[in-house]
Amino acid sequence: MRIPLRLFTLVALATSSALAQDAPLPLTIAPSPVTTDGNVAAFPTDLILALPQAGDAQVPGLAFDTGGSITITLPPAFIRVAERPINVAVPRGWPQADVCCYVASAVGNVLTITFTTPVRTDGPDAPGVKILAHIRGGAFRNPSAGTYPIVAQVRESPGAAPRSAVGSVTILGAVPAARIAPTNFLLPRGANANGQTVAVNRPAPALLGFLLWRNGTPLNGVGVLPAQPSQYPKYNGGLLVRDANGDGILTLPGDEVVGGIIGKAPSGATGQSAQSPLRANGTPILSGQLNGYGTTEPVAGLLPVRFTAGSLAGEYTPTFELSGGNSVQMTIRAVKP
Repeated sequence: MRIPLRLFTLVALATSSALAQDAPLPLTIAPSPVTTDGNVAAFPTDLILALPQAGDAQVPGLAFDTGGSITITLPPAFIRVAERPINVAVPRGWPQADVCCYVASAVGNVLTITFTTPVRTDGPDAPGVKILAHIRGGAFRNPSAGTYPIVAQVRESPGAAPRSAVGSVTILGAVPAARIAPTNFLLPRGANANGQTVAVNRPAPALLGFLLWRNGTPLNGVGVLPAQPSQYPKYNGGLLVRDANGDGILTLPGDEVVGGIIGKAPSGATGQSAQSPLRANGTPILSGQLNGYGTTEPVAGLLPVRFTAGSLAGEYTPTFELSGGNSVQMTIRAVKP
């Protein structure tokens, strides 16, 4: 079963002016990148409410004055867990990058986020609010499987007329067989590996990071091997392979193909690649073997990937996919030096 759980918008807007129009803002609602069960029936609610082009730092989001607010109404089928405090984050558009500062409260299933300092689309909070909320912390429990509407009201200042934001979330009946989600655990807080810029024919300055799960548990021991187009024609950008025999290296046949990379590059570009970073002894660093930034222990399921841009300037947009699960697309912009 293929579960489309892409974190960011499925409704692309061409320019940032779209966020300034009076039409309701479309929301893409999906489980957060740190969980595989945030949208599964009877599990704690752990959802992201993303605006269009949320992950693109070049597209401005919303600005708020002090006292501006976001009010989110969850359907009555979501169960409020009274003993758990409200826990809501407001990211700029990518993981581990919250804006500052705000307080959150709830009356029943109505959550209100109130900004205690201004949030601007430039400066330290750039590009502004791109995710209306990350609802987390077990304060709510998901309803039975189905599709549910979620409505938000956005007031950019205390006296502003409210603007609606609408979307729907699909609650699954069971934990997905597999899931991949982008993460910035490898980077200082606020940094973003998606959308980074690099010179042609050069490796991107930051490693791409992904969290992997299979059957609800972190998937360790996975790395990247070069494409094998004769056997896996879909995955022209490389294969995701699990070290099935535990010898610390990846070989085929022998190890297990668990997914792959669908490469997309400027027409005519050559030399682009996605690879596992290597230790000094030449062995690959696999998922679950690397510490997160500022942590002292490896992060379970954390897959590092080194992406190298090809010979032409433009956007490289590889899609990483787990077999039996979902896929996520990343963007690397290559420029001439």
